[in-house]
Amino acid sequence: MSAPPGGGGGEYPPPPGGFGGPPPPPGGWYGGSGFQPPQQPAIQGPAIGALIANVVGLCLCWALAIVGLILAIVALTMTSTNSQAAKTCTLISWVLFGAGIALWIVMFFFYGAAGIFAVLEEGSVSTY
Repeated sequence: MSAPPGGGGGEYPPPPGGFGGPPPPPGGWYGGSGFQPPQQPAIQGPAIGALIANVVGLCLCWALAIVGLILAIVALTMTSTNSQAAKTCTLISWVLFGAGIALWIVMFFFYGAAGIFAVLEEGSVSTY
């Protein structure tokens, strides 16, 4: 007796469709709910990014970073339960972070210009 073509030691391949039996019923063999695909993990990237950005803003003494920090923490805790509210909190947190950066830039140029004018004015007045 010789082995079938392709080797395998005398066993024939299983029939198409699995191990030869009918597929299980939709509810599973034991009446359960059947195979449930795993839930998709909540996307926490924007909330974590807002949290980090607002912590950096808080370290640089921006007043708007406190509100943004609180909103980012709330968004991070709500990503698994209420994703729409978490997206809203994250968006508001990013807007406040952007407003803090814009305010910081305006203040930097305002105080920088005031300092330059003070130096220029001081140099033009003679004290002799």
